[in-house]
Amino acid sequence: MKRVFSLILAVIMVLPCLSFIGCKKEQSDVTILRICNCEDYIDEDLLLEFEEQNPDIDIVYSTYGTNENLYNELVINPNSYDLVVPSEYMIQKLAAEGRLKKLDLSKVPNYIQNVSPYIKSRLDSITFTVNDGEYKGQNTALSEYMVGYMWGTMGWVYNTEYVSNEEVSSWTGVYNNPDLDKKITLKDSVRDTYLVGLAMAYKADLNKATNNEEITAILNRTNDKDIEAVGNAIKSVKNKLYGFEVDSGKNDIVLGNIYAYVAWSGDAAYAIDVAAGEVEDDDGTTVQNTKTLSYSIPKEGSNIWFDGFVVPSASTNDDAIYRFLNFISNPENVYRNMDYTGYTSMVAGDVIYNDIVLDWFDEFEYYLQDAGYDVESLTETEIETYLQNVTEVELNEYGYQTVDLSYFFAGVDVGDYTVIVHEESYGRLMAQYPDKDAVTRCAIMNYFNDDQLVRINKMWESVKSPTFPMWVINLIFILVILLAVFIVLYRHKDKIKWFKLPEKKTDYATKHNLKVVKKVEID
Repeated sequence: MKRVFSLILAVIMVLPCLSFIGCKKEQSDVTILRICNCEDYIDEDLLLEFEEQNPDIDIVYSTYGTNENLYNELVINPNSYDLVVPSEYMIQKLAAEGRLKKLDLSKVPNYIQNVSPYIKSRLDSITFTVNDGEYKGQNTALSEYMVGYMWGTMGWVYNTEYVSNEEVSSWTGVYNNPDLDKKITLKDSVRDTYLVGLAMAYKADLNKATNNEEITAILNRTNDKDIEAVGNAIKSVKNKLYGFEVDSGKNDIVLGNIYAYVAWSGDAAYAIDVAAGEVEDDDGTTVQNTKTLSYSIPKEGSNIWFDGFVVPSASTNDDAIYRFLNFISNPENVYRNMDYTGYTSMVAGDVIYNDIVLDWFDEFEYYLQDAGYDVESLTETEIETYLQNVTEVELNEYGYQTVDLSYFFAGVDVGDYTVIVHEESYGRLMAQYPDKDAVTRCAIMNYFNDDQLVRINKMWESVKSPTFPMWVINLIFILVILLAVFIVLYRHKDKIKWFKLPEKKTDYATKHNLKVVKKVEID
């Protein structure tokens, strides 16, 4: 019995060691995939699912604050990550400096089969020369380095109760309404606000521009006179602002602190959705929000941006990288990421159109209700017949309109990509899928080189420095002049007769230094 007990005890003691050895062997076969992305920019449940489907890969996921932070980290430690998600201008900068690998997109079939042809053509149009590294001297396109992730625009988010559609149809309109003073914010980002400043300073040139090439050239001006014009344009409205912000604008507008703010389209979608639901007021009480927000891309033009997955040149985990890129580009996973982040994927296809565009935005059945039809009694065939025969005039009568999104979806699958929305929902759709006219007037901003960045940052520091009303500046100037005059006069008082202080009255003896022996009073 003792022998049996000893044997069992020995087996129990050895098992943990065997397990540990097994784990060590298993761990040695696992590839660590290091990914760095913006905060709140992916449904992290997808990362867990990828690991479950690929047990030989473990993901180490981290986030960065700004594109510039990410750039500095990659310069200091080129082997930090296997996949990173910068914006298009930073991808261009990294690639031009030889810090990125070109991708074999044939290994990402979910992406190449489903990416919007329009988006691909815009990425193909961004070309540059590589100045260093493996591809030095090559003229290359941005699309060779990235698997597109999200894209969007920049425009005004506004409270429709206080701000008119006309006022936000331009970058300058809101500043003409005195009721909006201290109710507007601009981005505390030199790139974003620089573009707004260009659009304000060169409004006339932009309104004359007839194609995207001309608009792009105007919105990428960086000569000294252009930088000065931008600074003057922003300074001219600075006193009308509530302030500059990076991420607080979407909360400020929902709470009613501001009525309009410059926003990226994904944040615009978030703010519009939150304003339509329940929010917490300043004391933490949950209340039903009654604000109606919308989104507008000013007619002069704006920025179109693209974020994508790229591979730093030092990475060697190609197999894990391509498996993840194909997984994240699966339309079903794209849908989940869009639902989680509020941003718009570069992937198109019927899954996205049916499950997002039609499900989230199409309001034809609401039109039928407004037009007096009993929708619940209609069959799907009858609804489809009404849809095919309805006219724009009939839709407009009840505040509805059609929006053609075929520019984005056509070419991936075959179908009719027209959505019907009410005028109150139009801005929300534009935040997710702007129409072709709007997106055609949106420019891709180039990255600033070192010289441009120095000059633009100098302007930005001048813009952000405290300003005072002119009467205060004039008063301070006058006081300084008076003080300077007084100091000069005081230092030379002995040489200026009229400046001498009056002498103290003294008696005759004191004045002439005479000794008084005895004072005699005479009656």
